[in-house]
Amino acid sequence: MKFFRQYQQHAELSYQPIYDSIHWFLKIALLRIFDDDFLVAPIPKAIYYFIVSQMVTTLGLIVLHGYNYRDDTDTVILSVSAFFGALEVLLKLFGMVYRRKQLVQMIDTVLRDRSFQDGPHEAAICGKYMRLARKLQIVTKISYQTTGIMLFMYPVVAGKIGDRVLPMGYSIPFADYRLYPWYPINYVAQVVLMNWVATMFIGLDGPFYMFVCYSASQLEIAIVYLRQIGQCPDNEAEQRRLIRKVFDIHTELSRCSDIYREVYLMQMLCSIVHICVSLFHIQIKLNNSSYGMLLTNVNKVWLFCYCGELVVSKAAEFGTAVYANHWYQLWNRRDLRDILFMLCNAQRNYGFSVGGFGFLAFATFTSVMKTAYSCNAFLHRVMN
Repeated sequence: MKFFRQYQQHAELSYQPIYDSIHWFLKIALLRIFDDDFLVAPIPKAIYYFIVSQMVTTLGLIVLHGYNYRDDTDTVILSVSAFFGALEVLLKLFGMVYRRKQLVQMIDTVLRDRSFQDGPHEAAICGKYMRLARKLQIVTKISYQTTGIMLFMYPVVAGKIGDRVLPMGYSIPFADYRLYPWYPINYVAQVVLMNWVATMFIGLDGPFYMFVCYSASQLEIAIVYLRQIGQCPDNEAEQRRLIRKVFDIHTELSRCSDIYREVYLMQMLCSIVHICVSLFHIQIKLNNSSYGMLLTNVNKVWLFCYCGELVVSKAAEFGTAVYANHWYQLWNRRDLRDILFMLCNAQRNYGFSVGGFGFLAFATFTSVMKTAYSCNAFLHRVMN
């Protein structure tokens, strides 16, 4: 029974269930980009290029729809929002595929982590952040699925079905979507596409939350080790073991800081446009379908920045812990040299980079909201 309880505890202290959920959503979206046969086997390769071609075609349809119905302000605004939404999906997909090798390596590192077996403190820290990763995954599922429901339910709830209002700003070309049977055909096609996009985003965002929680847990474990350095200076072997563990942890984490740099740069830029356009649409017309897009993009940016701030704050605590421990009690020159090297390395800013211009943090969220509001004010001045 004791062995069974230990096995069950170790099974719970694992990112594997979270990754299985991510893989399940990607399998539904037909984008298993973390599989070994992706872009190698004929069928996954054909599916990927088919999806990319469909997304490019959708961008063209959105532009054509906005041009055909350019006299309708609501349609033009929805077309702009839909265009940047589809562009965000395409750029994020390209970025994830471009960084696929690094992502697969990092996923393998996270899944193979057994830090919780090193002691009760490590198990408590790992368990805390694994629970956080599950909560973030649940919030992501609810957020994207709620957005899809809000968009395709808007014409029904607002009584716009009779007015032939579409949830999003695109339609099948060369046919008036307001005429029967084109309206129900376009409506069903948009519902299917929105659900597919929501499913894909859940699968693509999942690894980021795993990396964030893994990085934060490893930094916190390293901080615990740093506080023990110098407490027993006579035990040279133990001091050396702690320094080596901290050194290995910080070196391993430095590899994942640039994984999402291009992806989240494009996503932040597209989110700025989404927030600006959705807010502008709400201000000129209260009864519209932009509420869902506005709330989702604000929530998405805040959630990413919250996760980034978690890692940035832990990295700052790590830098303080390197200096604040009892390193002056050590007498081994090699240990002191390693401490000095870690101290110099900890002075560098650490976090998930946004295109090399900064890190995901609360300051980034503030900058995104300020920029979106400034663009919104500029739009109002142009309209006036």
